[in-house]
Amino acid sequence: MFSSLITRLYKTDAQKNNTVPDKPQKHKQSINVLEHSILDIKGTFLKDFELFHHETRLLIDLLIFLPHYGLYFGEKISWTAEELKNAKVEPFSKKNKKNSTTRLKTTEKILHQKLEDVLSFDSTPIQRFLWMEHLCESEFDALHSSFQTLLSKERVIFADDDIQNIQEKLFSLNTYQEIPFSKLKVLGSLQAHTLLLPTLKNPFGAFLSNEQQTFLDAPIEMSTITILQGTATTGKSTVLIRKVLHALLKNSDTKAVIFTPTILSGEILRKEFISLCDFAAVTLDYSRLIFLTPPTPQETIDINPLPKDASIIIYDDFYPFNATFTDQFQANIQERSIFISSSLPSENHLCYFLTEVYRAPTVKNIQLSHAKEAIVSLLTQLEPLFQSETPISVLVVLPSEDLLLDYKKTIDDCFRIECQILTSSFSLQYKNLDSVTLATPQYIAGVCVPHCYVINLSIDTPEYSMALSRASHSVTVISEEIHSISH
Repeated sequence: MFSSLITRLYKTDAQKNNTVPDKPQKHKQSINVLEHSILDIKGTFLKDFELFHHETRLLIDLLIFLPHYGLYFGEKISWTAEELKNAKVEPFSKKNKKNSTTRLKTTEKILHQKLEDVLSFDSTPIQRFLWMEHLCESEFDALHSSFQTLLSKERVIFADDDIQNIQEKLFSLNTYQEIPFSKLKVLGSLQAHTLLLPTLKNPFGAFLSNEQQTFLDAPIEMSTITILQGTATTGKSTVLIRKVLHALLKNSDTKAVIFTPTILSGEILRKEFISLCDFAAVTLDYSRLIFLTPPTPQETIDINPLPKDASIIIYDDFYPFNATFTDQFQANIQERSIFISSSLPSENHLCYFLTEVYRAPTVKNIQLSHAKEAIVSLLTQLEPLFQSETPISVLVVLPSEDLLLDYKKTIDDCFRIECQILTSSFSLQYKNLDSVTLATPQYIAGVCVPHCYVINLSIDTPEYSMALSRASHSVTVISEEIHSISH
């Protein structure tokens, strides 16, 4: 049985002088050979993998997933033959009072705990190995016999191992499984803080798209405004909160502020953030993240009064705001990084683009040509829903606030209900989105209901696609003008 607990009994002359011998040039490409050996057998190879589990942050040198074999993790050992000359090793124990030179045992324990916490039940085999970055097998064989006694060569990948040798060693550590392990379940669980939350269709969540992952992996630059541009349903809010969470997990001193256009959208985003932390089995001090909502969506926001130690500022759903908004932020940016999600283009700031739609509703189109028939058509569409025994949750999006009270009175009188109107101060602490809710586009950020009715919105505006994206099941478009509606 391989022991990962290794201590050096004494130092070489090079170590005593605090000098490191030059690394052999012939070994520099060994990491490429290791990576290619994994990709060659359809595996996944990850370097410097950050694992977050509750309060623990662990950096794993090498993480490998092979669908038919399971999970492997490795620790990089930078010893050279010159450093190990005249040295010997012994197993770590409390008796000899030496410190372990590897973290393999601790890493394996945390990996098992992480998988168990996310999946509830997990049987993924996990094997560990050492990667001798600068040591050849022949050099290893020439070392003191204690190295051969303690270290099983089957669990050591040497600098001169070729692709075939590496693959054979990995295969020998685990048993081949006819039914492959799921990459989503295994690697997804280990990086669950970046996954899309589980749904009935995807009970283990889903990986981000390549575009979303590129934005998530991009470095956070101070004194910079970054625009995350994309239409509705491309996942701007989704990837923004994962960006914030990742930053908070990586640095315990980081604080962030998230602006949302309405209290409701802030509540929905906060709920998703907390659910993501619970799903990912990570523990976070929520006081390091502040959600704020301006009194009205069009109001200018002064970031000067914000906590001085808040280094990340997020503004979600930027589409209702005027063109001077980013200029005002730029003037007061200080040593902060500002991220803004928007459906509008920007030429003066760093931009990332999301084009892939990952949540598209099933849309039903109704087109009317009579100028005063929109409300009648809406009532006709609503009637079967009220006759059903299933509770309804319907959003009606109107083009202007002037229509809200008229539509509310007509619907209330017709169905003897009390429908509600979304405003910037609407809160789920006192109300819910059951029954019929009326709103104009600037107040529907974050909302998701089964059915949505879009009344007389111009199809050429961002508000139109935003309104369509609020439905998870179906959309009815009611227009008093004859035109072709595209999606």
